[in-house]
Amino acid sequence: MASSKPCSAGRVRDELVADSRAVVVTLSGALPLDAVYEILLRLPGKDLCRLRAVCRPWRSLLSAPAFAAAHAARHRHPLIVAGYATRTSRGGVLYAILDLVSGRVVVRRRVHAAAAGAGAGEMAAAENEWVASTGLGLVCAVAEGASGVSCRLLDPAAGGGADARAQLPRGLAEEHAAHEREISHHAAMVALGEVAATGEHKVLRVLHLFPDMSRQLYEIITLEIGGTGSRSRRRKTVDPTHNVQLGTWAVIDSIVYFFSSEFVEGQDVMPDRIASFDLETEEWRPTMRGPVSSSSTLAAGDVDGDPINHLDWGEFSLAAMNGGLVVTHRKIASSMDLWFLMDSEKGLWVKKHVLQLSIRYQHGEHTVRPLLVLDDGRIVLAHIGNRGSLKIYDPRTSSSTDVAELGPCVTVGLYNGSVLSLGNGAS
Repeated sequence: MASSKPCSAGRVRDELVADSRAVVVTLSGALPLDAVYEILLRLPGKDLCRLRAVCRPWRSLLSAPAFAAAHAARHRHPLIVAGYATRTSRGGVLYAILDLVSGRVVVRRRVHAAAAGAGAGEMAAAENEWVASTGLGLVCAVAEGASGVSCRLLDPAAGGGADARAQLPRGLAEEHAAHEREISHHAAMVALGEVAATGEHKVLRVLHLFPDMSRQLYEIITLEIGGTGSRSRRRKTVDPTHNVQLGTWAVIDSIVYFFSSEFVEGQDVMPDRIASFDLETEEWRPTMRGPVSSSSTLAAGDVDGDPINHLDWGEFSLAAMNGGLVVTHRKIASSMDLWFLMDSEKGLWVKKHVLQLSIRYQHGEHTVRPLLVLDDGRIVLAHIGNRGSLKIYDPRTSSSTDVAELGPCVTVGLYNGSVLSLGNGAS
């Protein structure tokens, strides 16, 4: 079925989107099948999801794992997942996945749909449900209701309102049963990571005790690969020497990083000492000095030689960027330093970027989190808060480009799944 006239991919793409059914006839009579395949590979994933409705052969092709893998290899721009609290989100939205290039929402999940899988009855009756963290293509949601607090992992690729992959065990580990009434669930941290050597997925949870918020509980769960999680058992882990801070953390492979409450006299001039937990060995690693404390110019004082004043600490946060650990430091609202860990054994940090941010930062309304450094050097930033947004910052011009408005989001992260595995639109 060779074509007698040249046919541009751009014109075919426009026709595909404008009138899909007519294009079936046009392409079938004008282009060989391998050319149709190549054209479809070039289309955005959102359009391909719609084109599945054209006919059964196209649905079969566009739903095939092999085609999804080929499309993902060609379209390497990442997807972004924004998590919400249903009590404050618009229309009960729990999470949304967006295309970074266009800013369009690929999938939006509401709580009634996400509750259709494991633990549906409990989740449907929840007074509030919120996204605690994301990772490994999964969304970790915590729900609070009359029956207490529960946690589950959602797989956006499952779609169809049945994306609950695993209902995590309720309550505390047996070793912590005596503290059931003392835990403060609102101060919970839930992190998900993968052990490369075994392929195991593990969840680490940290809880504050109430009213003594200086005490913490540490528990871990090993998930069944491809299972429901019903046989997963929560167990106690070894406590660190000092408590960790729960406001920010980062997961890189099998290591979970926190800021530590430990303060070493003569070494730490800023609250940036870092603790880390190894999900493979299930042990805490030695703490290390953060980048600002490690800076020789701050060993005895600030850059002007004056003693460090705790009021000048600014805001620290942790981020996983491009496979490495990054500490962000904001001493003033309009500026953010990005410190990259280059050698964990030597504690070597390098300040690669100083971002100039044109935002108003008042009363903690917004938190800025870097997500990714793109191939061209631009940096993807998430503004988390009542008026959340997604921006791309260009270090060469010190300016930001708006990508999407996120609304009142509580967390934002990268989604490493395929857009074609996400199905169609909202549910």
